[in-house]
Amino acid sequence: MKPRARPPKPTSIDVALNLLEIFSAEKRQIGISEMARTLGKKVSTIHRTVTVLKNRGYLEQSLERGKYRLGLKTFELGCVYQNQSDVMTEATQRLEALSRATNETINLAVLDQGMKEIAYIAKIDSPHVLKTDIQIGTKLFAHCTALGKVLLANLDAAQLDRLFPPRTALPAYTSKSISTTDQLRRKLAEVRTHGYALDEEEFRSEVVCIAMPFRDMNRRVVAAISVTGPAFRMTPQRITEVRKIMFDVLGGAPSPAE
Repeated sequence: MKPRARPPKPTSIDVALNLLEIFSAEKRQIGISEMARTLGKKVSTIHRTVTVLKNRGYLEQSLERGKYRLGLKTFELGCVYQNQSDVMTEATQRLEALSRATNETINLAVLDQGMKEIAYIAKIDSPHVLKTDIQIGTKLFAHCTALGKVLLANLDAAQLDRLFPPRTALPAYTSKSISTTDQLRRKLAEVRTHGYALDEEEFRSEVVCIAMPFRDMNRRVVAAISVTGPAFRMTPQRITEVRKIMFDVLGGAPSPAE
């Protein structure tokens, strides 16, 4: 029996990338000690990495003493991604059309690399004073969002088996979140049948969302688009109206049962 191969030792590039990925919409400023604890590295190692990233513009020191935030260089790279993304280019007109027709917040998201989370890559805010506020770049559990359920519903069975084995508990955001893989599988079957997914306070209380797939020219699902608003505006009647608008804008047709 051959000895099991050891995983490759992390390089300095791995450390730098892992460090950058700690930052999020919820964690915008981080100190070196917290970085070291999070990554399980020595403070001296993190300090050297931070110095390089700061000198290259990927990090900058915040006004809060001893803490760092993402630098201008990360924004520049994000803009390059947006400008070169075929999904962004093709989706922009659809996002704008939905915004005009619904006056609610419109989001565009894709599955993250690990396939269990979604990443928000574009949005148009609602003109209403009361609206949802999810920032571009935010990552959320896919199974707790309408966007995520649409994207998961288009994975093949083997991928779903690997990602969500049967009879497995899932993390939840609210008491209404899907909390087991068996519940998720039943819900994904409904999404495939009807062509859309709902998030009825599963990610955040008092927030309702309806999402549909966004397809490229070859009819492949490459992203998902949602209309999101507070529950008091997104009533069952309003959801029906929005669903029809989305089918018109994004293509496809509602199930006869609808």
